[in-house]
Amino acid sequence: MYLNELRSRAEPIRVGVVGTGRMGRGVVDQVATMPGMRVMAAADVDLGRAEACLRENGAEPLVTDRLGPAQDALRRGLPVATADAGLLTQLELDALVEATGLPEVGARVAADAIENRLHVVMLNVEADVVVGPILAERARRAGVVYTLAAGDQPGAIFELAEWAQTLGFRIVCAGRGTVLFENDHHATPDTYREQAERNQNNPKMYCSFRDGTKSQTEMAAVSNVLRMPPEVRGMHEPYCRWQDIGRVFSLKSDGGMLHSEGVVDMVNAIDPSGRYIHEDKVFPGIFVVVTSDHPGVRSSMGSLFEPGFGGTAQQWGPNWGLFRPYHLACVEVPMSVARAVLQRRPTGDLRGGMVAELIAVAKRDLKPGDGLDGAGGYAVYGLSERYEVARDQRLLPFGFAYRGRLKRAVARDQALSWDDVEVDRSGFLYELREEQDRLFG
Repeated sequence: MYLNELRSRAEPIRVGVVGTGRMGRGVVDQVATMPGMRVMAAADVDLGRAEACLRENGAEPLVTDRLGPAQDALRRGLPVATADAGLLTQLELDALVEATGLPEVGARVAADAIENRLHVVMLNVEADVVVGPILAERARRAGVVYTLAAGDQPGAIFELAEWAQTLGFRIVCAGRGTVLFENDHHATPDTYREQAERNQNNPKMYCSFRDGTKSQTEMAAVSNVLRMPPEVRGMHEPYCRWQDIGRVFSLKSDGGMLHSEGVVDMVNAIDPSGRYIHEDKVFPGIFVVVTSDHPGVRSSMGSLFEPGFGGTAQQWGPNWGLFRPYHLACVEVPMSVARAVLQRRPTGDLRGGMVAELIAVAKRDLKPGDGLDGAGGYAVYGLSERYEVARDQRLLPFGFAYRGRLKRAVARDQALSWDDVEVDRSGFLYELREEQDRLFG
């Protein structure tokens, strides 16, 4: 789609990457194979990791935290490695990929990059679900693009949803597959430490996938872009085969489980007996369930959907489950960079206030004085909730559960409220969230 434009560029698109862990490093590796795009700066608190990801892709970076030498290096075609994420927001780049996964850091990096007229591609969904709407609004005012990333499940869902809506379909449900065993919500970094270390993953980060927080975070981001809320707190998350998605995520009146159309949900690969089902599973794919009131369109869809897509009971609708069996995470992120720079278009257009809030829920019985330690930690896990419910009940947005302490006891599996905790309200994330609340109400 963008190949000819990239090949014909006199100068490659200049990309910066903040956070060179597994995802950020994957972006650097992928860009190294592409025409018309080049990673010219990498930042990580582990400076050696930032330097290595550039060097191992054939570059000889300048290592510096100073703006002047960094700018001079870029003008000479020499990439920069630094431990200072803020430095990248000041450089002469075209786009910045934020991949730290830390809400406070991501909010500051994105805001500063936008102020300096850089396009921002957010792999940091953890920041987006707290302050994405105000960052997107600031970007529009600055004439740049703020976007979530292709390849991650939200980006893949946006692309499939845009395709369906462009064709005039109505979206009944949109979502992704997941894997959640019984009691996984209460997992800690110790629960899956062996698996994490065997796969060279940080145990805390790995736990955020296993305890469900990561998938809930991503679906809250999907809600805010597609303007489609979760029907219930945490979503239904049933087990089903990919062939049955269109039937399961239909209205109750049509034999499904939904009370309303236009919602998000997930499909669990763990069946009711607790077994991980390899065959016909939705994970790691994404889906969109569509419908149409037009009898001709229904006839066409019915004739095109074979029995393998859910059997004859579903063949004639009213809903059809469109399923993509994979997502390519960091591999597809450069597509969002190209889309932003070449077309000035986001991968999922975030407009307006929040539709869903990722809230913090107790992993265990918490007592006064217990500390909060964020995603994949020992204290809380995240669930997606309708924004108006979270607002009216003063529930704590998960992005503010990375630091602070309990002021009063909260039972296991109960949502935390602002009144339950003592958290630092002096940081930039809180300041930006207040601006967002004032703007959108």
